Amino acid sequence: MVAAQGDWRFPLTIIGKGELTLMKTSITYDKPFKTYEEQIAILKSRNIQIDDDAFAHQVLAGLSYYTIINGYKNTFLSLVGTDKFVEGTNFNDLYTLHIIDTNLNNIILKNILFIERYLKTKLSYIVSEKYGVYTDPKDLSNGNSDDYLCRDNYSRSARGRNNILRSIKDTLSSNRINASVAHYANCKNHIPAWILVTNLTFGLTIKWYNILKSDDKERICSEFIPPTALTASEKKEYVAVSLSLLKEYRNKIAHSGRTFNVRGLPVLPKKQLLYLSHNALSPDEYNKGLGKSDLFAVILTCFILIDDRYILSNFSNDLYYTLMPYEKIRMNKKSIFEILGLPNNLFNRLEKLYNEKFSQ
Repeated sequence: MVAAQGDWRFPLTIIGKGELTLMKTSITYDKPFKTYEEQIAILKSRNIQIDDDAFAHQVLAGLSYYTIINGYKNTFLSLVGTDKFVEGTNFNDLYTLHIIDTNLNNIILKNILFIERYLKTKLSYIVSEKYGVYTDPKDLSNGNSDDYLCRDNYSRSARGRNNILRSIKDTLSSNRINASVAHYANCKNHIPAWILVTNLTFGLTIKWYNILKSDDKERICSEFIPPTALTASEKKEYVAVSLSLLKEYRNKIAHSGRTFNVRGLPVLPKKQLLYLSHNALSPDEYNKGLGKSDLFAVILTCFILIDDRYILSNFSNDLYYTLMPYEKIRMNKKSIFEILGLPNNLFNRLEKLYNEKFSQ
């Protein structure tokens, strides 16, 4: 007796009562194991120039073929959808692009983390000031008016309000509480919001922000964005989309590893972005896709939402020292800025934005 037709993964034969044995299959796997030498031979057959086989072996052994080649090949393919690279593509270029990308990952993630901390600080301050410092982790009905997570403290029109409040409380009763929350739970008679937020993800914190009442949300937005010609509604729209952009961007690069060519991100609203970026982006560029939902959009968003000279100065310097050493290098006839989808005069734009931001 054999396995059901089509069950090619586990063909089996019944030998006797209660005995099963797996039969060998004759499957030709799409991606069979290849030694490092075989991988190097494949790369050469695909028009990738390798100047030093020993160096290529070292890179493939440490970072993997998939990371170096599949992660960045679209930049160098002669025709998208094939495995043939442009003549003259050098293995060193692929490796260099990976190093630049890894450094950018760290820079962008660090500054998104600053914004996450800003949001948590501003949110917990307002909640504590208006609604108190006590919450009952066991009360999932959220009906206690003494509880700062009481549902009446939040917008009735907010989608998923009760579920979000319950999710926040669930983090206090889980096995994943951090040392700060554990200390307050065991040694204090309450867990204030400024301690609770240390145990929340960026995503759940954004959800908490999204269910705030309109005036509470407006206060947070006014701290992210100083008095401008923008209306309160326009500020709230921009902050909501920009926080979502940063969260999605961080999640995607955390899983795929690439800083650039990330797709499917929220689109920043045009009016607010052009106004807040102080001409670091033109309407025509936005209409063509630059700064809408790409790496440049993330950089601009960090510059707009971070209100700290020191942090922004470091951010700009980190970007400068990561990218400028490769300013004159061409990969597949493109500059590093073109490959990353950034304007060639990026640092002139950021300097102007920085000066305009802090001149007000």
